[in-house]
Parts: sequence; C-alpha cells; structure tokens
Amino acid sequence: MSATVLKKLWSPQSLWFSEARWSGFLKTAAFSLRVCLSIGLALLVAFVVQLDSPMSTVTTVVIVAHPMVGALVSKSFWRVLGTVLGAGLSVAIMGCFVQSAWLYFVALALLVGLSCMAASLLRLYRAYAAVLTGYTIIIVAFSAFSHPENVFMSAMMRLSDVVIGVVSTAIVFMATSPRRSEPVHGALNDAFLAVLEHAKSFHSGLTAISVADSSDFRTLPVSLYDSRQAALKKITALTPLLEYAASDNPEIKDHLSSYKMAVNQMAGVIAGYHPHWSNLHHPHTQFHGIHACATQTLQDVIICIHDPSWRNNPQSIFAILDQGIQSLKTFKTKDPLTSETLASVNNVKNLFFALHRIIEELTEKRNRLPMHVSPYLEWPTALRNGARGVLITLLATYIWYITAWPNGPMMMMYVIAASSLLSTVPSASKASTTMAVGTVLSIPATWIYHVYVLPLINGYGLLWLSLTLFLSPGIWLQFHTKYSIGAFGYAVFFAIQSLVTNEMVYDDIALTNTWMAIICGSVLLVLVFRVLLPPDHISDADSIMNSLQRSVNNLAKISHHRLPTAEQWQGEQIQKLARLAMKLSFFNQKDRARDTLDRAFSLLSLGKLILELRQNAQNPFEEKAVKIFLHDAVIRRQEVSYDPFGNRTLLSIIKQIQFILRNIQEI
Repeated sequence: MSATVLKKLWSPQSLWFSEARWSGFLKTAAFSLRVCLSIGLALLVAFVVQLDSPMSTVTTVVIVAHPMVGALVSKSFWRVLGTVLGAGLSVAIMGCFVQSAWLYFVALALLVGLSCMAASLLRLYRAYAAVLTGYTIIIVAFSAFSHPENVFMSAMMRLSDVVIGVVSTAIVFMATSPRRSEPVHGALNDAFLAVLEHAKSFHSGLTAISVADSSDFRTLPVSLYDSRQAALKKITALTPLLEYAASDNPEIKDHLSSYKMAVNQMAGVIAGYHPHWSNLHHPHTQFHGIHACATQTLQDVIICIHDPSWRNNPQSIFAILDQGIQSLKTFKTKDPLTSETLASVNNVKNLFFALHRIIEELTEKRNRLPMHVSPYLEWPTALRNGARGVLITLLATYIWYITAWPNGPMMMMYVIAASSLLSTVPSASKASTTMAVGTVLSIPATWIYHVYVLPLINGYGLLWLSLTLFLSPGIWLQFHTKYSIGAFGYAVFFAIQSLVTNEMVYDDIALTNTWMAIICGSVLLVLVFRVLLPPDHISDADSIMNSLQRSVNNLAKISHHRLPTAEQWQGEQIQKLARLAMKLSFFNQKDRARDTLDRAFSLLSLGKLILELRQNAQNPFEEKAVKIFLHDAVIRRQEVSYDPFGNRTLLSIIKQIQFILRNIQEI
C-alpha cells in the first residue's frame, strides 16, 4: 500500500479514521475495559465468599454498567431497591400459594404485569426498580420450586449477588472515571446550536419567498423537518444526561434547575416553528425585512456560540439580541400596522427573548427553585405492556406445568426478565425480535465456550479472561443504538447459560435443556409482543394528540388563579411532544408523521398564546372578555387538533385579540 493511500486513510477527513470515529472507538474501548475489570472483581469476590451462583454477579455488572458514573450510581441504587422488593414479593407469594400452583401462577402473572406497567410509566432508572421487581420474583423462585422451604435463602443469595456486582462495578468505574462537567456543557452547547441553526433555516427560507409565491398550507421544506427532528433528539437526550450527571457531579447538581429550564426553553423554540407560523400571512415583501433581521441576528449568535469561551463572557451575545430587538421596533412604526405584521414582529421578538433566557440559564451562577413539572403518564402503552407481561407469564407457567418440563422454570425466567426489560424501551414489539435474536446467538457462543474453552481452564485468571473474551461483543455493541438491545440479550444470557459454578460440574443434558428453554422463550417472546398483542403506534399517537387538545381546552376553561406558569405548562406538553415524536418515528408514512407533529406543534403554540392572553388580562373586565372569546373560539369548537385551517384562523384571531388588548392597555 502506498504512502498516499495510508495518508488518506489516516487523515481526519477519511471515512474509517475520522476524528469522530476515533473518539467513539476510544470511548467504547474504555467502557469495555472498565466492564471487564468490574467482571473480574465481582467474580473474584463471589468465589472468595463461596456464592453458589457466581455468574449472577457477572450479569449484574453487565446490566448496571454505564459510561456515566452518575447513571451507574442511579441504576445501581434502583436495582438494589427493586431486588429487595422483588425478593420480598417472591417469598410472600410462595408462602401464600405453596399448596396451589394455579393460584401461584395467577399471582405471579399479575405481579409481573404490574411491574411491566410501572416500568412503562416511570422515567429514567426509576423504571428499573419496577423491572427488577418483576424478574427478581422468578429468579428467587427459580431455585425454590422443588423445595419451597428454601425460598428465603434463595432471596438472600440473590440479594448478595446483586450487591457484590453493584459494589464491584461502582468501585471500578468511580476509580477510573474522572468527574468532569465538560461533556454535559458540550451536549448543552450542541443542542443549543441545533436550535439556532433550525431557527435560522426557517427565517432564511421565508426571506426567499417572492410576492408571487403561495406556499401550500402545512408544508415546510424536508430539510427543516430533518433539522427539527435532529434538534428534538438532542434536546430529549439532555434530560437523562443532566439527571445522571447531577447525581455524581456537584457543579451540575447546583445548577440542575437552571439547566433544565434552558432545555425547556430550547424545546419551546423548536416547537414554535411549524407551517402555521409561515402561513399566518400571505408572502409579501413587507415581511422579508423582519425575517432578514432574524436571520442576521441568529447568524451572529451562532458565530459567538462556536467560540468555546462564550460562557465566560455572554455579554456580547446579549448585545446582539438586544440590537435585534431594537431593530424590530422599526417595523412597528410602518403605516398601516396590521395584525399580521405585529404577529410576525412579536414572534421574532419572543424568539430573541427566549434565546436571552436560555443563555442566562446556561451561564449565570445562581440557584433557583426547581420547576415542578408533572410527568406525563402514557397509559395506553403501559396497559399494553402490562397485558403482555400477564399473558406471557401465564403461557410460560402453564406450558411448564402441563408438560412437566424440568427446564420450564428457565423458560419462565427468560420470558419474564425479557418482558420486564422490554417495557422500558420505546417500541417493545420491535425490540422483542432484536432481543430474541441476540439471545439465540448466545447459544452457539455458549456451546463453543463449553466444548472448546472451559475444559482447558484450571484457574481464576484464565476463567476471567475467557469470559470477557466471549462477553466482549455484547458489551461493545451496547453503544450502537440499532444493536444495543440484542447485544444486551446476548451478554446477559450468555453469562446465565455459561453455568460456571463454585465447583464445576459438566452436564451436557442440563446445558441442552437450558438452550431449548431459551429458544422456546425467545419464540414465545416474539409471539406475544408481535402477534398476540402487537403495537398500535397510530392509536398511541392519537391518544397523545387528544391529551394535548385537552390541555389547550383546559387553559381556556380554568379559573384565572389556577393558571399554570408558562414554563410549567410548556414543560408538561413538551414531554408529550417527545413521546409523540418517538411514536411517529415508527410510522411508515413519513408525510403523515410530519403532518401529525406539525399539528402537535401548532397546538403547543396555540396553548402558549391562550395562556399569554389570559395572563395579560389586567382587570376583571378584560379577563371576562377574554374568557368569553375563548369559550366561543376554543371550547365550543372542540376541534383544535383536527381542523388545520381552523387552527390557522384561530391563531390569527388570538394574535388580533392580543393586538387590540395591548392598544386598549396603552390608552
């Protein structure tokens, strides 16, 4: 190979050795190395204290390991809590129904269903406590089916396995992972830049509209939809990142509320851009100046944000935004001043104010009271996952009971554990196939390990090295979103199937039975999640849209003293938008998905306008007049999310009412 070819391969612009790829490779390698060290420590402690199932500590390490120490701490805490709760429930139902297998199966199915439902409703690693509660019940009972009197000792052994795995992982990761705020600040900066670029693209697109053009309603360039989706993805990822970092980093914890408010404002800016905005008026040259001003101001802000030192001196950015606000005042002096012109000016001015607040929240060293935002509970998905948990548990237990298969409990353990884990992912149905494939792939790996590797091992060192070698593919691929759930299934169930005990006993019949149980469980998993209870993303999306509609209608009906703050209401609705965008990503009809998301964004804009209109009413007469108007325009129609042309008209009318109200207040 010539020197020129080598130079191209290793250049920063090359496909395989680009700086981004190399950085990702190093991060993945560092994480994998830490996991392998944690496995070695956990396995060593398990052998020293003579645990009956030392490989359970290895599965714990694989499950709780996370690149961020804060996430690992949170995950570990909830894992231990879920294990304690699950162990207690396992002992309780075994004691209550030890004489009746059928009642035991029903109780087990109901508890697993409740755990799956709770895992779907909860957020972050709080959901993990529900997951652990579900499958710890069967893990504890697994070794006690033949001798129920040993269920308490089985629970204590399981708790010991988990604690050893958690502590070992925490020791390794906390000793080898520096506490740094730069990754969090970098993620905030990237999301902010994505928001600014999206807004600039929107306004620069409107400046290019000629007088003769007439844009189709509810249509934006595809590039804007793509940039909006990318920005929303980055913003959505910030919430767990901040939560995890705050649990381990004092600097992030001190400013967590401010950072969350900044994320809220970023999402609000993105949600404000939809076809209703651009179709509020007919294209005309009088609006081009407004959008040109917005485009230039945003470009100047973007240049400043690209400088890493902007956080230390945000005054220059404030000056740019203030200058942009002053420039907008000239458009209000033009005669005649129409409601459409005022709406455009106010929209751009509100954008500048929002950017000003975002920069304040990201840079000012101050503590603020946390903003209370009620979590959005997605009940249709939770109920569906709960029903899946009940159904798959009943099927597995009855198959075992009717066939009297010795390894039936292994199949039960797999399907319950997999169902609980799948309840936390965006699409449990889609992930079930990936999980099943990853699990089945662990079978040939286990066969190679047992036949060609394990008989040659005569000490702890070789055992550790061989295990990490076979677990490495699953650990490594967890960084890839497309394969993460399958890689997780491979790593966890390879560790379970390896059957490494404190005193090695080679039993090919038991191993073959275990493989058959895993295969049957994988088939059952896909059958329940994809055939018997398939997903219904369209219905889920409609449910979220209905919830948004009710929230907007509620703003027009509730009394003035019960009105939420703008940030609080927006934060609650943005949760719905994030869930809706996730559901729409599974649609095959991309145009329909974009249309639905546009309607959701217009609803959020409409709600913000209604809230602003009601909060600006300064006396009982104005408040009464506004409420009468909203009753006629919003509550009586009950169609704000399904009539796009009516939505556009309503947005325009509310802007006009604001225009009249401001004029009255000035007089």
